[in-house]
Amino acid sequence: MKNLFKYILFLTIPLLSVACKSDDEVLDNRIPPVMTLFYQSADELAKTYDPNGTVKQSIRNQAFNLYKQGKWNDLEVLFKNNNLNGGWPPANGGYNIIDDISFTAGQKFDRYSGAIGNFTGTGVPTLGGSFTSPIVDGYTYTFSQRALNQPEKSYDFYYEIDVLNNLLPFKGQIADVIPWFNQIGGGAQTMWKIPVDPMTGYQKTWNKLAQEGYIKVTIKKSPSGKYSNLAGTVIQ
Repeated sequence: MKNLFKYILFLTIPLLSVACKSDDEVLDNRIPPVMTLFYQSADELAKTYDPNGTVKQSIRNQAFNLYKQGKWNDLEVLFKNNNLNGGWPPANGGYNIIDDISFTAGQKFDRYSGAIGNFTGTGVPTLGGSFTSPIVDGYTYTFSQRALNQPEKSYDFYYEIDVLNNLLPFKGQIADVIPWFNQIGGGAQTMWKIPVDPMTGYQKTWNKLAQEGYIKVTIKKSPSGKYSNLAGTVIQ
């Protein structure tokens, strides 16, 4: 069963057991094929990596053809050779995208990141960002399946996010993960469409969403080793 299909089932049938590390681990480590195209043209896709419209049409067309065929190695080489998107993949790193997915109570996600601002290790770190991976029936995606741009030990925090109710006033976008940065990819990602906090002018942090009662954040570990003392800290 392909990763994205599994994740759709996770969203619609929360009690279904879907394993990312289990007896079918070999199947899960295969990169799912491109099954659906969210971006219907080269120009639509280009908006995700060329917002100012400076990339030549021939490069745009080439990128789109590689994207829709799932030729990820060739696409990454094209991006590197043409200095596209700061080295990041197009489409926020995802394919087989499904938009406007609701969040429901009981769902769990996880994420690697550092703290926002200057964190000295005292108190609770401010955590932010938009991208997570789903945790299904207690199983998590491997670090390499997330195709992040830094080694795991570069991240100060690995944490879980529990959705506490069905009241989140925004939706998300799910996708399979493009292999990139010498990582295998093929995991699942969720982009949370988190709104701006009028108090700060920036996107709301996970701390703010927890304060508002929508989620609970649990710091599981400090991969960098800097803040191992904070493992088990709950933000709620």
